[in-house]
Amino acid sequence: MLKQILNEFLQINGVTAAVIAGRDGFVIESAVSGDVDIEALGAMASTGLGTSEAMSRELGKEVMNQIIVELEEGPILISPLSEDELIAIVAEKGVNVGLLRYELKKNRERIVAAL
Repeated sequence: MLKQILNEFLQINGVTAAVIAGRDGFVIESAVSGDVDIEALGAMASTGLGTSEAMSRELGKEVMNQIIVELEEGPILISPLSEDELIAIVAEKGVNVGLLRYELKKNRERIVAAL
Protein backbone atom coordinates (compact mmCIF):
# COMPACT_ATOMS: atom_id res chain seq x y z
CA MET A 1 0.00 0.00 0.00
CA LEU A 2 2.77 2.43 0.92
CA LYS A 3 4.61 1.83 -2.36
CA GLN A 4 1.36 2.44 -4.26
CA ILE A 5 0.82 5.79 -2.53
CA LEU A 6 4.38 6.89 -3.26
CA ASN A 7 3.96 5.86 -6.90
CA GLU A 8 0.97 8.20 -7.08
CA PHE A 9 3.34 11.10 -6.38
CA LEU A 10 5.40 10.02 -9.41
CA GLN A 11 2.29 10.57 -11.55
CA ILE A 12 2.58 14.31 -10.86
CA ASN A 13 4.40 15.91 -13.77
CA GLY A 14 7.99 16.64 -12.74
CA VAL A 15 8.23 14.44 -9.63
CA THR A 16 11.23 12.11 -9.77
CA ALA A 17 11.24 10.55 -6.29
CA ALA A 18 9.13 10.10 -3.18
CA VAL A 19 10.91 8.62 -0.19
CA ILE A 20 9.75 7.75 3.30
CA ALA A 21 12.55 7.52 5.83
CA GLY A 22 12.86 7.11 9.54
CA ARG A 23 14.16 9.94 11.67
CA ASP A 24 17.39 7.91 11.78
CA GLY A 25 17.77 8.53 8.04
CA PHE A 26 17.18 4.95 6.90
CA VAL A 27 14.79 4.56 3.96
CA ILE A 28 11.56 2.70 4.73
CA GLU A 29 10.01 2.83 1.24
CA SER A 30 10.57 4.71 -1.98
CA ALA A 31 9.33 5.27 -5.50
CA VAL A 32 11.84 6.66 -7.99
CA SER A 33 11.65 7.46 -11.69
CA GLY A 34 14.91 9.36 -12.02
CA ASP A 35 18.53 9.10 -10.97
CA VAL A 36 18.22 9.74 -7.22
CA ASP A 37 20.40 8.24 -4.48
CA ILE A 38 17.54 7.43 -2.12
CA GLU A 39 19.79 6.32 0.74
CA ALA A 40 21.61 9.67 0.70
CA LEU A 41 18.30 11.51 0.33
CA GLY A 42 16.85 9.74 3.39
CA ALA A 43 19.89 10.58 5.50
CA MET A 44 20.08 14.23 4.42
CA ALA A 45 16.31 14.77 4.71
CA SER A 46 16.43 13.47 8.27
CA THR A 47 19.29 15.79 9.17
CA GLY A 48 17.64 18.78 7.50
CA LEU A 49 14.31 18.13 9.17
CA GLY A 50 15.92 17.77 12.60
CA THR A 51 17.82 21.03 12.16
CA SER A 52 14.71 22.87 10.97
CA GLU A 53 12.66 21.56 13.89
CA ALA A 54 15.35 22.69 16.33
CA MET A 55 15.32 26.15 14.73
CA SER A 56 11.53 26.27 14.98
CA ARG A 57 11.60 25.40 18.67
CA GLU A 58 14.40 27.89 19.38
CA LEU A 59 12.41 30.66 17.73
CA GLY A 60 9.23 29.70 19.57
CA LYS A 61 7.39 28.90 16.35
CA GLU A 62 6.04 25.59 17.64
CA VAL A 63 5.45 22.78 15.14
CA MET A 64 7.40 22.70 11.87
CA ASN A 65 5.15 21.42 9.07
CA GLN A 66 7.29 21.38 5.96
CA ILE A 67 10.60 22.36 4.41
CA ILE A 68 10.83 23.39 0.78
CA VAL A 69 14.39 23.45 -0.50
CA GLU A 70 14.42 25.46 -3.72
CA LEU A 71 17.27 24.36 -5.95
CA GLU A 72 18.20 25.55 -9.42
CA GLU A 73 17.10 22.26 -10.98
CA GLY A 74 13.97 21.78 -8.88
CA PRO A 75 12.60 21.67 -5.34
CA ILE A 76 12.73 19.08 -2.59
CA LEU A 77 9.82 18.96 -0.12
CA ILE A 78 10.48 17.41 3.28
CA SER A 79 7.74 16.92 5.83
CA PRO A 80 7.40 15.03 9.10
CA LEU A 81 4.81 12.27 9.07
CA SER A 82 5.11 11.30 12.72
CA GLU A 83 7.67 11.39 15.51
CA ASP A 84 9.48 8.55 13.74
CA GLU A 85 9.04 9.07 9.98
CA LEU A 86 9.33 11.73 7.30
CA ILE A 87 8.66 12.05 3.60
CA ALA A 88 10.89 13.68 0.99
CA ILE A 89 9.67 14.47 -2.51
CA VAL A 90 12.16 15.40 -5.23
CA ALA A 91 10.98 17.26 -8.31
CA GLU A 92 12.30 18.91 -11.43
CA LYS A 93 12.45 22.57 -12.28
CA GLY A 94 9.04 24.00 -13.15
CA VAL A 95 6.99 21.56 -11.07
CA ASN A 96 3.78 22.90 -9.56
CA VAL A 97 4.87 23.18 -5.91
CA GLY A 98 1.36 24.10 -4.82
CA LEU A 99 0.05 20.85 -6.29
CA LEU A 100 2.78 18.89 -4.49
CA ARG A 101 1.89 20.52 -1.19
CA TYR A 102 -1.82 19.85 -1.78
CA GLU A 103 -1.26 16.18 -2.67
CA LEU A 104 0.96 15.68 0.37
CA LYS A 105 -1.61 17.22 2.68
CA LYS A 106 -4.43 15.22 1.06
CA ASN A 107 -2.55 11.92 1.36
CA ARG A 108 -0.80 12.36 4.73
CA GLU A 109 -3.33 10.27 6.68
CA ARG A 110 -3.22 7.48 4.07
CA ILE A 111 0.57 7.41 4.27
CA VAL A 112 0.62 7.33 8.06
CA ALA A 113 -2.00 4.56 8.11
CA ALA A 114 0.10 2.52 5.67
CA LEU A 115 3.18 2.82 7.87
